Amino acid sequence: MEKPLKFCACWLLALILLALSPVPLVRSSDVTMADAAKQEFARRLAIFSINVYGKLSALKSGENVVFSPFSIQTCAAMARVGAEGETAAQLDSGLGLASNDVEQIAQGFHQVLAAYQDSQILRIANKIFIMDGHQLRQEFDQLLTKQFLSAAQSVNFANSAQAAATINGWVEQRTNHLIKDLVPPSALNADSRLVLVNAIHFKGTWQHQFPKHGTRPDTFYLNGERSVQVPMMSVKERFRYADLPALDAAALELPYKDSDLSMLIILPNSKTGLPALEEKLRFTPLSQITQALHKTQVLVKLPKFKAEFQVELSEVFQQLGMSKMFSDGAEFGKMLQSPEPLKVSAIIHKAFIDVNEEGTEAAAATGVIEMRMLMPDWEPTLFYVEHPFRFYIVNVDDTLLFAGRLVTLQTNPT
Repeated sequence: MEKPLKFCACWLLALILLALSPVPLVRSSDVTMADAAKQEFARRLAIFSINVYGKLSALKSGENVVFSPFSIQTCAAMARVGAEGETAAQLDSGLGLASNDVEQIAQGFHQVLAAYQDSQILRIANKIFIMDGHQLRQEFDQLLTKQFLSAAQSVNFANSAQAAATINGWVEQRTNHLIKDLVPPSALNADSRLVLVNAIHFKGTWQHQFPKHGTRPDTFYLNGERSVQVPMMSVKERFRYADLPALDAAALELPYKDSDLSMLIILPNSKTGLPALEEKLRFTPLSQITQALHKTQVLVKLPKFKAEFQVELSEVFQQLGMSKMFSDGAEFGKMLQSPEPLKVSAIIHKAFIDVNEEGTEAAAATGVIEMRMLMPDWEPTLFYVEHPFRFYIVNVDDTLLFAGRLVTLQTNPT
């Protein structure tokens, strides 16, 4: 019997908050409203994703990009509910939050976290690590515990090696041992006060599996001149598909079994079309693409691939207008009971993806090519992912959990 094709994804983000010096610091809605709130949350998350992706793409030119917009935004939002003044205002704007009220901010994330609280497919976990001898303010603690489903754990950051091992051990456990050594000991010291971490692990089975015997060596075009031979999976089935002439691209949705999650692949029509597609995607709402999808018979070819991605996001946040959180003037007075000024010293994001017949872990961007030919209705549409492409993992509300691009592939990854 063929093994089910699985997709699992793993992402996480750590916000490390470093204390400067120990001196004092100067309602219910109906279903329609709830649905509207979910759609607005998803819309704003998609905009944040576009902004972050643009910066990462520039920082990592010519590389695969893999990240979780939801993970990054969730962890930063946990810091936001403990912020005040200009620091809070910058986070509201830079994160694209729908409100500046901490209760409403937290509720927006709670509706997503709670929806997958008992899921066996998607696991999302938040954690606060706090310096021994310090305590969270009651309001901050309650908000994170109730709305972000986050627990606090005391550690001694002065023993940086042991503290890093504790944090990294929690991360590794929550990500099925896929993400290791997230926080280096060098990032921690006796002045560290808080580390906020969000971890996501996703493992799903394709609703329509790729037969393992159908995987054969095929060509993946890195650009107009270079190509590599890679194992190419294939399946013919009815999928939701859209031809997108305004983007000079096509889109395909690959749903996961027993889940409201799916992978959305956007494939430029030409081998060298990804840069132009990415520019157009900056101004194209994701919902506009998903609403254009319709079911049709499609012959899909998709490469097996692996990608790893790690980035320190402080520069990205500053470029997006969130700079005060890193300065000596940062205002995080709502976090600790003790009156210590805090600032963010690092934002670390690490991701891993492995896509094959039996499973995919994490997320990355891949070169994809699509060829659509006018044929009689009984002939399938061709969707050949044989050059660089964009991809996303989203739920039924278009909440963007993972995003990336694949522009390079190793020859015959195992």
